[in-house]
Amino acid sequence: MVYSSMTLRRAHWAALLVLATLVVLAGCSGLGRSAPPEPPALDNDRVALGWHFRFVSEWQPGQGPERLRPALADGVLYAAYSNGDVVALDRNDGRVLWRAEYEPWQAGVTAYEGQLYLVSKTGDLKILDASDGSLVQSSDLNLSTLAAPSVSDGQVALLGRDGSLRLWDTSSETWVWIYDSEQPGLTLHGQAQPLIVGDQVIAGFANGRLAAFSLRNGDLLWAHRLSDPRGSTDLQRLVDVDMQPLLVDGRLYAGGYEGRLVEVSAQSGEIGWQQQKSVTASMATDGRSLFVADQSGEIIAFDLSNKGERWRQQGYRGRPITGLGVTDGRLIVTDRRGYVHVLDTNDGETVGRLDFSGRDYFTVPPVTDSERFYVQSMRGLIVTGRERPAQR
Repeated sequence: MVYSSMTLRRAHWAALLVLATLVVLAGCSGLGRSAPPEPPALDNDRVALGWHFRFVSEWQPGQGPERLRPALADGVLYAAYSNGDVVALDRNDGRVLWRAEYEPWQAGVTAYEGQLYLVSKTGDLKILDASDGSLVQSSDLNLSTLAAPSVSDGQVALLGRDGSLRLWDTSSETWVWIYDSEQPGLTLHGQAQPLIVGDQVIAGFANGRLAAFSLRNGDLLWAHRLSDPRGSTDLQRLVDVDMQPLLVDGRLYAGGYEGRLVEVSAQSGEIGWQQQKSVTASMATDGRSLFVADQSGEIIAFDLSNKGERWRQQGYRGRPITGLGVTDGRLIVTDRRGYVHVLDTNDGETVGRLDFSGRDYFTVPPVTDSERFYVQSMRGLIVTGRERPAQR
């Protein structure tokens, strides 16, 4: 159901399903299992640790960015931590350009046209000046979310933990529209950032649906169910679409937990290709291949031109993969157990690894550019890496 801002009444928010929410290890691959197998052995590690930055000198239980993920824009990496810190780092050497303190964060960071967008744990949307971290605007949304905002021309799309998709206008500081989805009794502990494509807002929901809405008025344009609930218990009937759709040349790629991987036209919603595959970790592309980590931990490269399988890496079966990224011919794979694995995009062979196991965890996908990758850990560590130059 869609509510217009002209008729929207102040609503009493239902209690969050925190106690009923299942905290699932990334991609749920650790659900009901013992410790995952060790990752594949490396004969020659070709990945070097670059600069690093730490938000807190000593981590305390309860601290952590949850789903906070850095944003890269104009050569600067912007990152936030749950304690309220926001920092701008030079992408080349990690030099601190500025640092600001606010109230604790629950979602972000989104960089858009010289501004940063984050949501505080009290439900406030904060807009900061990217040049110095100063506050541009603060609006009380009364919204709980784990998904970073998506922004376009003064309008902000947000996905609430209550199952709602909302569009906020920063000029009038009012909701433009609200869509309420049916929320299952049990969900994965995570949310995907909505995607704004032209005049559409596209989002995945905990009820297993992928849907597109009019940016102007919130009308439902098309929808597909990627996962169908099965079984008699809430645990068996988990169906979340817990990843941001990946847009490639007007085509969307998305997947659901215990569901299917699909290619959808962003404009018409027509499905062009699909395959039964349980997917919750973010996907990646280098323009030639679609890289997918399925629920089992297998990593697969599909040829974008014909959807044929180019390679399949089975060495990470059973490992809790949290996301993928691509940089300079390398596939970056984050692992909740504290590893960053680096694979060759041509054949899927492992060429390097950063190991923080036993000391830290990676719960969000990597950020990448053409030269290096950047990852933020649960305990407030930001690390970078790149391939070592070939030895002569």
